Amino acid sequence: MQTTEEIQHTELVRCTSELNEALEIVCSGSAFRTSPKSCEFLRYIVHHTLEDDTAQLKERLIGMALLGREASYDTGTDAGVRVRANDVRKRLAAHYKVADTDRRFLFELPAGSYVPRFFRIVPSADAAFTAKAPDASPIFHEDAPPLSLQWLAAPTLVALFLCTICLRWQVAQEHPFTNFWLHVFDGHRVTLYLPAGKTEHGEDFVAVRELKAADPLFDLAGQFHTRLTLTSSIATGASADDVLVSIGPIGAVSSHSPDAASADGNRLAIENTSDGRKILDRNSPDSYLPLSGHAALLTISNGAQRSIQIDGTDDDAIESLVEMLCKRDAFPSSVADSFQDRAITQVVFPMSPHTPAMVFHEPLPLTQQAALR
Repeated sequence: MQTTEEIQHTELVRCTSELNEALEIVCSGSAFRTSPKSCEFLRYIVHHTLEDDTAQLKERLIGMALLGREASYDTGTDAGVRVRANDVRKRLAAHYKVADTDRRFLFELPAGSYVPRFFRIVPSADAAFTAKAPDASPIFHEDAPPLSLQWLAAPTLVALFLCTICLRWQVAQEHPFTNFWLHVFDGHRVTLYLPAGKTEHGEDFVAVRELKAADPLFDLAGQFHTRLTLTSSIATGASADDVLVSIGPIGAVSSHSPDAASADGNRLAIENTSDGRKILDRNSPDSYLPLSGHAALLTISNGAQRSIQIDGTDDDAIESLVEMLCKRDAFPSSVADSFQDRAITQVVFPMSPHTPAMVFHEPLPLTQQAALR
């Protein structure tokens, strides 16, 4: 007899060559031979996993790499990646139905994931088990059994169940996560700013790391049935119905938009120093916030144009804050009242465990208040 055991992540490096050979055997099999696109998909996810680069295996990034989609495409309505993944799962199942005595490895693509799992086939000792049927005859009752307490209480239980559903729905509507993002998406045009670099031919491009950091925001917009507009420049003269969201520093372009969530005039700002990036506090005699480790900075400006900037002392802190803001269960209640008119809310999130967030409410700088008159 044979059995399978999963190859753990730490073992993949030692098995890379053998798994690549097994991959080519799968792709040359009858189940995959007629679908070059499914082979391409399988090779892509396997190679990235073996190279310990599973951060690339997100729906949006796969859609861009394999299907030619734009960075801002709606994954909720465009199911191209999901369809391709399901086809790969079906073809893998068909491939492994064919008997193959020389097979040593198996590939699996779990439902809801784009990260494959790898299994090794190992011989196992035969174990004979005989199942003994219970020696019992069915018992029949001539008389109908009396009504149980559960049966009598059923109408009440149903009513309580419906009340619980209604209560949960009401709580969901009042959850800080829902209220916060409704302030952002409801009735507004939301633009996501990601700084663009230049190729050697002078063409604009957005780094993959920045797209990965922004991916939860694209998915979040889909939950609220809206769409983010991606931009690499901040336009002037935006209306009150516009919301600007930026990840990381927006650099020199901040001077063109007084309402953008930039360091210009704000109490807190990220500043590059010889010891790395630190959070500058213009109201503190010590200049920098006394933090023991890395931290993220959220700045929400409620001026003529609402703006939200997510920045931090390092890229990991920025990505952690994006994830936190986009997950209902992790959403920080400290930002729930951030949309105070003509005010700027800044929240510092230390990455050190058990360290609370620091919240700062400040009036808009005079230059921004003048723009509201």
